[in-house]
Amino acid sequence: MRKIIADSKTFIIALISLVFGGIWAYKSNWDWEPIIVISVSFCEIIAFLLLRQDPIEEVEVIGTTTNINERNQNVNVNVNVGNNTPLGPTPIAPTKSPTSMNEINHNREVEIEHMKTQTKILFIDDDKNFNVVRILKDSGWKHTKSITDAKSLDMPIIQESFIFFVDINGVGKLLNLDSEGLDLALMLKQKYPNKKVVIYSANKNNNPFHKAWDECDFKLEKNALPYQFQNLVEQYSLDLFKKSR
Repeated sequence: MRKIIADSKTFIIALISLVFGGIWAYKSNWDWEPIIVISVSFCEIIAFLLLRQDPIEEVEVIGTTTNINERNQNVNVNVNVGNNTPLGPTPIAPTKSPTSMNEINHNREVEIEHMKTQTKILFIDDDKNFNVVRILKDSGWKHTKSITDAKSLDMPIIQESFIFFVDINGVGKLLNLDSEGLDLALMLKQKYPNKKVVIYSANKNNNPFHKAWDECDFKLEKNALPYQFQNLVEQYSLDLFKKSR
């Protein structure tokens, strides 16, 4: 509104209206309508003259506004150029890609090779020629040992072993156990719950309701493939490795 009043064209129109209004008022014997035109035109002229006396202030205000806008634009440009982070929530950094299967397998093999020198395995079997014992030793499990029976659960060789393989037939006689190897295996698991006890037998139907079948860690047939025995040794030795770290 202030710009319209201060405009030169408006001033000229106001002068013309003032002259026209004066002639109209004279001819109409000073009717009220031309008087209104004269009044409005006169006010326009007065307002124009008053506003024209303050041009510098207007320019300064406009200039200040312009400078502020320019500074804001500069700030926005600097921020956008210097920081590529998009607006909105801070994006989550991409997670590291999963370890490849080759790396997992490699690490597993390294751990197993290490545990071959640490894991102590004990077979309790009256068969001195059970070939799985020899196979494990040949595979690098150098702390694999065998006894034909156990005189006590506190024997040093039992205390220091981590994995037990117990034949359910022909052992446990020295402790006068009715269910022989099943009773011995159950006693070992109850006395050493953190150790692994595997039972095996050539007789599939030997006392199927004995508690040892459920409480021991695994059961195998005696004629199972040697790899099945070795696979259990690897698995249980890795469990030991994780607990020891």
